[in-house]
Amino acid sequence: MTKKSESKLTDTRNSFKPFNYPWAYDAWLKHEQSHWLHTEVPMLEDVKDWKKKLTPEEKQFLTHIFRFFTQGDIDVAGGYVRNYLPYFPQPEVRMMLMGFAAREALHIAAYSHLIETLGLPDTTYNDFMEYQEMKDKHDYVLDISDKNGTKENTARHIAVFSAFTEGMQLFSSFIMLLNFPRQGK
Repeated sequence: MTKKSESKLTDTRNSFKPFNYPWAYDAWLKHEQSHWLHTEVPMLEDVKDWKKKLTPEEKQFLTHIFRFFTQGDIDVAGGYVRNYLPYFPQPEVRMMLMGFAAREALHIAAYSHLIETLGLPDTTYNDFMEYQEMKDKHDYVLDISDKNGTKENTARHIAVFSAFTEGMQLFSSFIMLLNFPRQGK
């Protein structure tokens, strides 16, 4: 009796099917069915709150968060393109990763739409470089990306992006933002 060899995520398959990782295709499909566009989100109430309810200190606090929001997702999207797609050639896995990267592009457009709708200047996109902590985060993520190329570095990159960039950095920002509606702002 011969044992069927199992495909690895890093193995190449030149045909679309049969899937070795049907869960990856399912994740791609679910992502595609659940996304929204920034043009579908009404911003009128947010603009009113920004102009009438927020103090100058609160606006400054939020502006600090917005400074790195867009760039953070640019870095994450770049991670999918530069560091994951080249190493995971199975078609259904690539579809899933491209779906994730496409959602990052959507987030980039949405955060930019917010910045523009609130009337913040274009310099907002680069201002993060003037804050050492924000610059250090950005530089660290780029440094990790530059060291990719081995299985170990790819695993490290996935861990850093999942836990630090997408996890701690993004969700801690959302927690701070979600506190404003609790206060009626």
